[in-house]
Amino acid sequence: MYTAEYEGINSFLVGASTLLLKEGVKRNTRGFNCRELPAPFMFRIKNPTARLVTIPERRWNPILPYAESLWLAIGRNDLEFIGHYLKKMKDFSDDGFFLRGGYGPRLRNYNGINNDYKIQNPFDIDFSGLNKSEVDQFKYIDLNFQKDINTRQAIINIGDPPKDCFDADGCLKKTKDFPCTRLLHFQKQPKTHKLNLTVYMRSNDLMWGASAVNIFNFTFIQEYFAKILNLDIGDYYHVVNNFHYYDYHEKELQAISKVKDINDNGFYYEKSFNNLVEFDKLTDKLRIEEEKLRRGEGNGLVDFKDDFFNDWYRVFYAFNKKTNIEFINLELQILFNKY
Repeated sequence: MYTAEYEGINSFLVGASTLLLKEGVKRNTRGFNCRELPAPFMFRIKNPTARLVTIPERRWNPILPYAESLWLAIGRNDLEFIGHYLKKMKDFSDDGFFLRGGYGPRLRNYNGINNDYKIQNPFDIDFSGLNKSEVDQFKYIDLNFQKDINTRQAIINIGDPPKDCFDADGCLKKTKDFPCTRLLHFQKQPKTHKLNLTVYMRSNDLMWGASAVNIFNFTFIQEYFAKILNLDIGDYYHVVNNFHYYDYHEKELQAISKVKDINDNGFYYEKSFNNLVEFDKLTDKLRIEEEKLRRGEGNGLVDFKDDFFNDWYRVFYAFNKKTNIEFINLELQILFNKY
């Protein structure tokens, strides 16, 4: 097993690139050549707020992880929203309209039935009459910590066997989108007031997954849950059984592995929300304002009275209005000035 510790996402990117180039073994999967570690990889990120990739050689897209983070928080998996920020998402859709394995409904509307998720806006739909066993796993985490601050049961499941394994005829499901992440485990550090998050993945690509969106999305969730649960941000742990890259990314990995000037400056936002209900009200407002921007209807800047949400919103504003804008996080400011 491979283990490592990193300060933030940039040192992870350099270290993981170096490790894969040195230890990766060749495998052909689905017609593509890749290099993968021959054993599982577990690493710790000590500062989860250091999630912005600032290494130029990575050519990171700063829009997508913020868009995906909203997509997940409001429980959606439709391409109408996310396809606006990354048109290639359609390549992974079975029907051209939804990502079947999208995490959003699994986080907020988990129901364990065989039919595939097709959810555009869970805030406008009453699911109670459709499936009484539906679970909002965000609420489950919240209630577990309310019951016991030292709980070991605060787990979010992403894998959904009735939905993922077989089709209606009992045959193995054929799909372009089988979830890579299996579960998220939240736990308070012993003897501290900090919230740790451990993410378990069956498979993880360094370029398309881990450094592109996964670490950002999950540490983002860790940050806002720390506030919801009245805890500080602890450590982030990432466990992946198959860690790999595809051969067409090898030159990029070689360039990244040689980077010496690594900046892992995190940024902590002051937040106004104090519980899941208040967080959901702000995410619903962000959903509404993002949709206005995407449709060309937004006018001036909207103030969310919350630094965390203001920068989240301004990412969408800068992208859709094609304009420079002032961010609270200076690292984000620099990143968007270059984008």
